Amino acid sequence: MKKLRSSVVMLTPDRQIDRRILLSADSLEAAGWDVTIVAMPLDAQCTDDRRVVRIGLDAGHANRENRVLDTYRWVRGHLPMNGYLMRWLKRMAWRHLVDQESFYSKLFCSTTSRFAPHVIVANDLPMLPVAKQLADACGARLVYDSHELYSEQEFSNREKRRWAEIEAKYIGACDVVITVNQSIATELERRYGVSDVKVIYNAERSLNIPIRFRRFHEVFGLAADKKVLLLQGGLSVGRNLEVLIDAMRHVQNPSVVLVVLGDGLLLRSLKKMALADRVFFHPAVPQNDLLALTVAADAGVIPYQATCLNNRYCTPNKLFEFISAGLPILASDLPEIRKLIEGQQIGLVGDSSTPEKLSILIDDFFSDEQRFASWRANLATVRQLVCWEEEEKKLVKIYKALR
Repeated sequence: MKKLRSSVVMLTPDRQIDRRILLSADSLEAAGWDVTIVAMPLDAQCTDDRRVVRIGLDAGHANRENRVLDTYRWVRGHLPMNGYLMRWLKRMAWRHLVDQESFYSKLFCSTTSRFAPHVIVANDLPMLPVAKQLADACGARLVYDSHELYSEQEFSNREKRRWAEIEAKYIGACDVVITVNQSIATELERRYGVSDVKVIYNAERSLNIPIRFRRFHEVFGLAADKKVLLLQGGLSVGRNLEVLIDAMRHVQNPSVVLVVLGDGLLLRSLKKMALADRVFFHPAVPQNDLLALTVAADAGVIPYQATCLNNRYCTPNKLFEFISAGLPILASDLPEIRKLIEGQQIGLVGDSSTPEKLSILIDDFFSDEQRFASWRANLATVRQLVCWEEEEKKLVKIYKALR
């Protein structure tokens, strides 16, 4: 098998390809790399990125892992993805049916064995064992891109320990470890004795910002003086969304309304608890169309709570989407979020743990028009600094050293 010395194979355990992976692929292709993304199968036929190869689950490679995955795909089609029953079923599956270390290796091995790249990338911890296996087989350099502090999600203690054991076993074999912010980089270095973990933000592109227009005002018939606070993303449990919706009952400023842009498990219940004249719901849109809507708001909100260490250290995609769209940001006081918002003076962070506290924070956020204007003015500069164009330079430099 001939090795293409400038080729990269990126592995992901997801069906929908993360924006970070696609931006990385774009940047590496522009720098002269041949990029392939190997991902889980889709549930239905749809247009896919030309670089994506889906793992095959044909009868010729039937095994226990395929049967578990087929069962999971069937259940996923009948139960809400992040519902309590689905989360319980996934915990039981990891405990009794599958081994976290070998499960994805067996699923991906047939497809990945076709490639002999110069660099193999494990996007998140589940891909690290199979990436190490492929790297050993073809002499490839190994990159671990940790999109979050994976073992510190809201798992059972048993799952956390097992994922941490897997990370400890393989992380030292990586040529490069990359993650999404400095807090997670520092934690990985402290836990596993690795050094020089690289930080690449999940930034958005700064170029070609859509023209700002009042789309939400048009869609919902809002008066011109209404100020739109925007929540966008998946409406799933554990994101403090119920508190945000309830907080709008207590907001004193009559000009502030909340627009929720997205779909998910909680959509129906959030609609039931929302005040009709203060909270408005807009369906989710494709990623490529998102910023054109984001810019129609006056500000963005991130109400996440530190329910686990992973959430405490989070820098969610919406943070960078709001920056790219030039929106001042209201957010919970979490370390990395505070570092960007307060450090760059582009918004306000504070206590959003209860509806009453969050409503006070919202009123404070909109109370000073001069301060608000300064945040927006600062964003004109910040969006040129905290953007994919800048992160891309760091990424290409990392991979250049691996050639």
